[in-house]
Amino acid sequence: MGSLILKVMNDTIDSAHLLDTFDRAFYDALIEKVFTDCPEWRNLDADHLTMLVAQFREHDLQRIEQARIEVAAFHHSNLPTGNGSTGTLRVLKVEFAKKRNHLPIRTLIKSAAPAIQAIKPVFMMSPLSVAQFLEPAAIDFDLLVIDEASQVEPIEALGAIARCKQMVVVGDNKQLPPTRFFSKMTSNDEDNSQTDDDEYSVSTKDVESILSLCEAQNLATHMLRWHYRSKHPSLIAVSNREFYDHKLYIVPSPYESGHQVGLRFHHIQDGMYDRGGSGVNTIEAQQVAEAVMHHARTTPEQSLGVVAFSVKQRQAIMDALELLRRHADPIMEAFFQRHPNEPFFVKNLENVQGDERDVIYISVGYARNQQGYLAMGFGPLSRDGGERRLNVLISRAKCRCEVFASITADDIDLERAKGVGVYAFKLFLHYAATGQLSTSIPTGNDADSPFEEEVAAALRSRGYDVHHQIGTAGFFIDLAIKDPNKAGRFVLGIECDGAAYHSSRSARDRDRLRQQVLEAHGWIIHRIWSTDWFRRPQDQLEKTIQAIEAAKLRILDYGKDHEPMPLQPTITRNDPKAHASHRATSLPYEEARFAVATSHEPHELSDEAMAAILAKIITCEAPIHEEVIIHRVRILWNLGRAGTRIRQKVQSGLRYAEQKGIIKKEEGMCIVLGKEIKPRDRSSVEAAVIRKPEFLPPQEIRAAILSVVTNNFGADHEALAVEVARLLGFQSTSIQLRELIETQIQTMISAHLLHHTGTMIVLKE
Repeated sequence: MGSLILKVMNDTIDSAHLLDTFDRAFYDALIEKVFTDCPEWRNLDADHLTMLVAQFREHDLQRIEQARIEVAAFHHSNLPTGNGSTGTLRVLKVEFAKKRNHLPIRTLIKSAAPAIQAIKPVFMMSPLSVAQFLEPAAIDFDLLVIDEASQVEPIEALGAIARCKQMVVVGDNKQLPPTRFFSKMTSNDEDNSQTDDDEYSVSTKDVESILSLCEAQNLATHMLRWHYRSKHPSLIAVSNREFYDHKLYIVPSPYESGHQVGLRFHHIQDGMYDRGGSGVNTIEAQQVAEAVMHHARTTPEQSLGVVAFSVKQRQAIMDALELLRRHADPIMEAFFQRHPNEPFFVKNLENVQGDERDVIYISVGYARNQQGYLAMGFGPLSRDGGERRLNVLISRAKCRCEVFASITADDIDLERAKGVGVYAFKLFLHYAATGQLSTSIPTGNDADSPFEEEVAAALRSRGYDVHHQIGTAGFFIDLAIKDPNKAGRFVLGIECDGAAYHSSRSARDRDRLRQQVLEAHGWIIHRIWSTDWFRRPQDQLEKTIQAIEAAKLRILDYGKDHEPMPLQPTITRNDPKAHASHRATSLPYEEARFAVATSHEPHELSDEAMAAILAKIITCEAPIHEEVIIHRVRILWNLGRAGTRIRQKVQSGLRYAEQKGIIKKEEGMCIVLGKEIKPRDRSSVEAAVIRKPEFLPPQEIRAAILSVVTNNFGADHEALAVEVARLLGFQSTSIQLRELIETQIQTMISAHLLHHTGTMIVLKE
């Protein structure tokens, strides 16, 4: 206070600024005391913190993998060690030796339950299988997990419950109740009558599912609030409002709008519903079928499902689609076998629970008849529980949902059409067409802290369009930069270590999972540490601007072939089913060629700028060896050789890109997560280094092996190396190349992807 009072007495400080000056002096003193008490904080910088976070992420993932190994090792240590000369092991040994007359499964489990349970401690069974194969008291379990519990009737679950010590019941009472095709509800007024003196009780026959029964018995509950499936908030907004009371945490999307993500509405103005006749809307069915073919032609990499409100409308779509497929380009037919784990389907509303696809098309079907009359009947939605059917329907899509309807929300008269399901359906149609929910939680709130306000103001002074707190429900990104070249998307998300960071319950949440989830939804993330910003604001501002410009380049590079950036597609490497539809041919090796600013030598670039260039190279040529990347940098700058400084700069740029999650190193190769690895023909490449066997990616060799074996229904071991070499563009097979291929063959055999049958190598069943 001494120097401050002296300046006041000398009129050095204007009295109007006295309070602000005191605040500044007070907080400066506090900060200096912190740095004095904790001197290690004085030298803490962003690069060091980023390195610590990157190390933690790596170790955290390693620990999870180690836990898997520990579980497997523990199970292995508890396997029966006897020779089967006596006890329940002898029962199994005798059964293994038999050629016929085996014991029934029920009898076998009863006779050898301890040995069976030691070998296979986890049983996954339907309720009917439990009753059929597990005799009461013959075997019991420490834990029972009932999944999709809203669809399991109590009478089906009780048999399994009687065989366990504790249970976890997982389900959603806002989804479909049990389907009762073969049961009939009966009631007896005398049985259901109660007097005031009777103790009230719940009978299992009066409750629709085991989930409802557990709720009625007031068992402890826990709501899973994180919603990961939808890559755009519009895909879950109606469900979150109408069915989950805004309790779901929805991950924000880097896309505000765009034809590749979110909810879209197609109004079929001339569609008519043949009520009383065929019961279908033929015009709408035809347009849905044409949309399917358009999808197969333009975005075959995304899985697709079609859902109709009625069985008849579903059949009409299938018939129209069948005709279009007969006359379409044969190349388009490959789409319908392209997604083995999420195959294309056309289903009616009642059968879609449990399914999810990248894209979902919804055909309403119901519309005005030829006389212009619209009956207010909407099939399953008009019945009791129709809102639950709607909730299942509108929450199936991961990236995009397109609604085809011959009516609009304004056509639905709630005075004539009763029921919660129809009301929710009217709201859904209105939202699909307008994007407006009357009580939606807004995005773009005020800044979370003065720190964020300072960062935003500094970026705006450089001409960037900055938005605060991007998100819709429970999960917000601190700052986001609008893409000036692409309306409706954010080029970069900026995370500050503010309230959202320090309120996280664990290091895993704040330093790995949060960013991992955001990047899985298409965000490019940059972090600013408050300590660094406070001490070196200009330096941090320049780094942030470099991150924005690097993100623009990355998005621009993707935009040449994709719109928008891919939302973390499923990795299908080394998956025999995923490759089953590929022919035994390879793609030409594409060499990265683009302009670079040659006013600076490569070693003069910052790590961030070099990482942006390397990301473009790796995106084009991945999987790629580091030596090939160094050669590519030399070619881009038209240099005669790559010296030590260039090598060191490439290596530091790769480390930076890996820390930022832009690339990943796997088996000594740089890869791009989500990029499917296919064999490439190197016979016409300009860079000879690409053809050196020691720089061949092992992942690509395995992909070539899989392609040859799959498409030839097996391969002779002696000839397999030659065929793989040809697929990779080598006309002759050197000893070194043959040894590399043979190593990968043995790796795949050890991983149970391939196995020997005599002299042949075939896919493992």
